[in-house]
Amino acid sequence: MVKIKLFGTLRLKTGFKEMEADISSIREAWVLLAQETDIPAREFRKCIIALNGVPCKASAKLSDGDEITLFSPSGGG
Repeated sequence: MVKIKLFGTLRLKTGFKEMEADISSIREAWVLLAQETDIPAREFRKCIIALNGVPCKASAKLSDGDEITLFSPSGGG
C-alpha cells in the first residue's frame, strides 16, 4: 500500500487529507483521485510531487510502503 497525502487547496477541493491505495505509479494516484472526486485527473498533473519527502517526477515508480505527497501549485502576484 502507498500513502497519498494532499496539501494546500488540493486538500480543500478534494476533501481528502490522506488515503492509502494499492498503486504502483503516480499516474495511477491521479486516476484514483479523479475517480474519488469530481476533479479531472489532468488537474492533478499540475501538482508538485514528493516521494518519501523528496521532490520527484510523475514518472517515478512506487513501492509498497512509499508515501507520495501532492502539493497544489501556488500562485501569487
